[in-house]
Amino acid sequence: MNRKSNRQLKIIGLVLILTVLLISIVLFQSASPMRKAKKQGIKISREIANIETVDDFYWFTREKTYFTVVGKDTSDTEKIVFIPQDGTEAVVMNADKGIESSEAVQKVLDLKETKKIKKVSLGLYDKKPVWEVVADSIDQGIKYYLIDFNQGEIVNTIS
Repeated sequence: MNRKSNRQLKIIGLVLILTVLLISIVLFQSASPMRKAKKQGIKISREIANIETVDDFYWFTREKTYFTVVGKDTSDTEKIVFIPQDGTEAVVMNADKGIESSEAVQKVLDLKETKKIKKVSLGLYDKKPVWEVVADSIDQGIKYYLIDFNQGEIVNTIS
């Protein structure tokens, strides 16, 4: 009887180890596109804007998909590089030309119609830089707020 229960424990242990290993592989593979996009975005931002230190990376999708890199260049100026996924020309601008993410979040919170902020990202919408704040709405599920990077005004709300 003791041999049988030892064998069962070994089989259960082996199945658990294989399950954890399989789940780990699946999770690692699912994060791969994000890692590749970030790596490529950083490489491009270094080439076209001399970005030396990367502070943030955003994956932004509205009309088009952009990979946005925020960082300091070789002269310690904070820059933003908007890189279109489709390979068209990237846009570079100084970060001090607009509002910070915390100001965009506060703009949404001031509306008093959200329960929780889920995500903040930076990208281009109608060829203008915007912060996208994704929030759980008090009454309508998820809402997307687009806040003009330069002016700090809400330019679009998507329910």
